[in-house]
Amino acid sequence: MRRLIVLCLVLFTMGCKGATTSSLVGSGSITLSSSAQKSYEKYLRSNPRVFAVTEDGSTSWGWYYCPDIQCRGTRLQSMPKAIKQCEKYSNGKPCKVYDLGGEIVWEKKTKPEAEIKVDLYDPKKFEITSGQKTAFGRYLDLVSIKNDDVNLAFAISKDGTTARARSQEVAPYNKLKLTALEICKAKSSNNECVLYAINDKITAVK
Repeated sequence: MRRLIVLCLVLFTMGCKGATTSSLVGSGSITLSSSAQKSYEKYLRSNPRVFAVTEDGSTSWGWYYCPDIQCRGTRLQSMPKAIKQCEKYSNGKPCKVYDLGGEIVWEKKTKPEAEIKVDLYDPKKFEITSGQKTAFGRYLDLVSIKNDDVNLAFAISKDGTTARARSQEVAPYNKLKLTALEICKAKSSNNECVLYAINDKITAVK
C-alpha cells in the first residue's frame, strides 16, 4: 500500500512538472532587441541551458549555462530561476523562456495553412565554404538516422556560419525554417542568413 502511495505521488509530481514547463515557455510574435540579441549570442557561445526574455524581446538578463560538462539540477529547475533573474531587471515586464539548451522553444504564431516565404540560398550571391560543406555533411548524417516524425532544417550565412534546427512540425515547416534562420542570425552576429535545406532536400534558388 505504501509503495502504491509513493508511486501515485511520483506520477502526480511528473504531471505537474509537464504542465509547469509549458506555462514558462513564451509564445507569440517576438523580435529581440539589440541588447537582448547580444546577450543571446553570448549565451549560445557558452554551454547553453536556459535563456529567458521579456515578452516584447526588449530585455534579457536571465540566462543560465553550464560551466562544466556535468550540471546540477534539471532544465525544469533552471527555468524559474532564469525567469526570476530576467524579471529582476525588466522594469515590471513579465519574462518567459526563449531557449532551452541552444534550441529556441518560443512558440511563434504562424499560419500553418500558408507557407511563409524565406530567403533561400542563391549560389550567384555567394559560394558555400568548405567548412559549411563539412557541417552540411554532418547535418545529412543526422537526417539519415532521424525518426520519420522529425524534420530538420539547415541555414547558412555569407560569413561561413551554419545552423540547424529540428522539430516535429509538418509541411510547410514554417516554424522550423524561422528557427533555423534565427539561430544562424544569432551565431553570425546579426548577419543575414538563408535557408539551405529541409531534411535532405537542398532549397537553393535554381
